[in-house]
Amino acid sequence: MSVAVIPKSEIPQGAKPGRPSDWLTAEERAEVTEKSLGRGLWLLGIHYFLYFLTMAGAVAPLPIAVNIVFGVANGALIGLLFLIGHDSGHSAFVPGRTMNRWITRLVFLPCLHSRSQWDVVHNRTHHRYTNLKGFDYVWAPMSKEEYDGSSAPRRLLERIYRSPAGPLIYYWIEFWIPKLVVPVTRQMRAEWKSHLPDSLFVIIVGGGLVAFIGLLGSALSPERSIWLTMLLGWFIPFAVWNYLMALSIFLQHNHPKVPWFKDRDEWSFYGGNIRGTAHVDLPFDFLPLFKWVMLHHAHHALPSIPGYKLTEAQARLIEAYGDDVVRYRFGLGEYRNVYRNCKLFDYERKQWLDFEGNPTAQPIDLDAQARNKIAAKSNPPLQPSTGPRSAPRRASPPAHLPRRDAADGRRRASSGEPPANKA
Repeated sequence: MSVAVIPKSEIPQGAKPGRPSDWLTAEERAEVTEKSLGRGLWLLGIHYFLYFLTMAGAVAPLPIAVNIVFGVANGALIGLLFLIGHDSGHSAFVPGRTMNRWITRLVFLPCLHSRSQWDVVHNRTHHRYTNLKGFDYVWAPMSKEEYDGSSAPRRLLERIYRSPAGPLIYYWIEFWIPKLVVPVTRQMRAEWKSHLPDSLFVIIVGGGLVAFIGLLGSALSPERSIWLTMLLGWFIPFAVWNYLMALSIFLQHNHPKVPWFKDRDEWSFYGGNIRGTAHVDLPFDFLPLFKWVMLHHAHHALPSIPGYKLTEAQARLIEAYGDDVVRYRFGLGEYRNVYRNCKLFDYERKQWLDFEGNPTAQPIDLDAQARNKIAAKSNPPLQPSTGPRSAPRRASPPAHLPRRDAADGRRRASSGEPPANKA
């Protein structure tokens, strides 16, 4: 593939500021963020029922091939339950913050995730600093200089990550235990006391769920070894879930037209959350939760939208932002195009490279469409409430800040929404 290299001086560096509500009227925003208790509990119940049904099929006295099919289906159900927890983690699944938090804990048991650590990794880091290198670490691409300066084992690992085999191991290594079970990373240690209850909940109750799989398999198929039972009933489903999770987040933030940023002054809410993600149309209709999560722009622009209302919200966002929305239909050919062309990233030229540093895509013009500009005085650019930092923490509110305003700021940070602009 031959791609022209444009001199850095000729690359436009403008970026749209963007706001979470400039593509919705007040009435539309209220409509798309309204939660339904009945619909939420129905989705929760049917998916947990199917999870236990496929779990039983994975360890039942059936031919091994049939058990494996059920195990793969059970892994997909772990992923779908996780998506419910993703929404409830944003307080965007049912009405009420407390109920959303407990739903998150319950649906995170099969994937063994701590609710509070997910809040830091996803809501308070990924959503607030989307595609900002050094702060958002979800499939962040290396620069050529960073890659060349890495050790040989690390370069090999990066090559594996950015190959078709990458999703098989990426989430296990980069996220699961170090960031989402035990608060051992530097970012988590800063607030380890607040994370400890959820970590213990995952270890004790989630560990009990894993033990239940072994007991169920022993009861249904006593002639099988415990190792075979756990392979069929736990490891295969958990590996499938990890693959689906890693593949999804790769597709959401890696594409030849999706930019990443290293300069805080260049990064903006619009650049990260609208230009920095992709809408992926899936070729099937039988997994609505998974289809909803791939409508990613509307979710990043306004995380309080329930998944079951993202289709309508995304359609309105596409109407507002047009060609700035990266959208494609998923297929093997398109997936091959993404992983072949998205190896390294030139953060100055805004251009994807291969591992030898050759351009694989055209430089990304951050202001190509030149619409939806916001006047600086009347409508200031939306930025995170605090500048990016390596360990985002709940800062103590200033003495002059009313208690209600301080609580609102914490709620927005936890849900992944930027701060409210006040007149």
